[in-house]
Amino acid sequence: MDKKKAGKQIIRALDSTLSTVFTAVLLLLLLFSAYIGVDNYRIVKEADSTVYQAYKPVEDDAESFQKLALKNPDVIGWLTIDDTNIDYPLVQGENNETYINKSVLGEFSLSGAIFLDSRNDTHFSDTLSVVYGHNMTGDVMFGGLDNFADPEYFGQHLTGTLFHDGDYYRLHIFAYFTADGHDVSVYRVGLDQQERDEWLSQIRDIAVNYKSDGSEKGPILLMSTCAVGETSGRTLLAATIEAGGTPPGPRKTETISMRILQGMTSGGEWLTWPRLLVAALLLLALTILFYRRRNRKGGED
Repeated sequence: MDKKKAGKQIIRALDSTLSTVFTAVLLLLLLFSAYIGVDNYRIVKEADSTVYQAYKPVEDDAESFQKLALKNPDVIGWLTIDDTNIDYPLVQGENNETYINKSVLGEFSLSGAIFLDSRNDTHFSDTLSVVYGHNMTGDVMFGGLDNFADPEYFGQHLTGTLFHDGDYYRLHIFAYFTADGHDVSVYRVGLDQQERDEWLSQIRDIAVNYKSDGSEKGPILLMSTCAVGETSGRTLLAATIEAGGTPPGPRKTETISMRILQGMTSGGEWLTWPRLLVAALLLLALTILFYRRRNRKGGED
């Protein structure tokens, strides 16, 4: 066997080995991506508000809610924003880290819970009460707050219900805005009347959407979540709390699967640059693999 022929055989053997390794790595990447996708879907599904609907206090019957409160004494109320997926029990921990990674049922959960600031009074008697929740895909937890950036959506979703201490309170949404999570002028628990007026003036100036019709009276409920792609950015929705609310009706929203599908087809947070980069790399890898196999087959012919 001459050296030239031996060299070709060695090259072909190396090429075959590299192609096998390349294919194995590609398959591992695809399997890992599939695992991440399934795991993310599981986390989002477990955090969907439909999970807790059996405990929701409706039609003046709070017996089911009381069962939830018995399971976890930190449960203090229920928050509903009409015609959205925001329809969750409220909890308050001993500090603001307690429910970052713990569910309403007290179990470990990456999605956490919707919780009231630990500095606030549990009866929502403070001038400004702040509730927090994770910003998650599929409008889960407080992921739906981003929708209020659209003026049309904002104008069509201005009401909600707060349940606590056995009573229902009407929510009137009046502002959507963004801010820095470290801005103490925004998260001012314990405002007096003069400070409240100053706070409202500040929010009016920075608001993306604001509805001023005199309804921004009474205690204020401030909903806060992380802004997508920003380390300390926050997305916030402000509403006033008014006595005399009525039990909310049944929730009319899409299933979590449908909302995720809509997110994938319409873009939004699904088409972030890391996902596009992974997709591009996989496409490039498949293309290289195809041409390598075709060229090798042509050389053998």
